[in-house]
Amino acid sequence: MKNISRFTSLFLILVFGVFLGGCMGQPAKKSVDVVAESPVKIIKGVVGVAGKTVMISSEGVLTEIFSRKMNLAKYDGKVIEVEGQFSGTTLFVDEVRE
Repeated sequence: MKNISRFTSLFLILVFGVFLGGCMGQPAKKSVDVVAESPVKIIKGVVGVAGKTVMISSEGVLTEIFSRKMNLAKYDGKVIEVEGQFSGTTLFVDEVRE
């Protein structure tokens, strides 16, 4: 009975050793070259205004747009192209093209 118990213990140690040893022996992942994406985005779509919020709809996606330089609400219902940078989910518009 002592030999069976010893055999079982040895077997469990080997199984856990292989399992845990495999986890630690993983090769390090190669670093991926990062390609910097321009922070400037251009979106063309239809402008909609709801209260003080101005949105642009492009390809079924609504994006909030905002500008300190110009009144974007005057483009309500028009198709325009805006250029700016995102901060969170809002595109801060620097330029508008009709």
